[in-house]
Amino acid sequence: MEEENRSPRKNWDFMIGIALVLFGSFRLYQRLQAETEWDYRAILTILFIGYGGFLIYRHFQSTDNN
Repeated sequence: MEEENRSPRKNWDFMIGIALVLFGSFRLYQRLQAETEWDYRAILTILFIGYGGFLIYRHFQSTDNN
């Protein structure tokens, strides 16, 4: 029963992870084309991309266990 309630949340986390990776990568690419410096915004963008990757990884790990 609890697994059925968690399924929509896992799907949302997966979609959010994909969005963070795609939009973050695009934003980082645009920033590096315009500037060559690594400032706090570039580091923050990399952290968001990493978190999105973690959400995607966690989705596939929990899918493999079931």
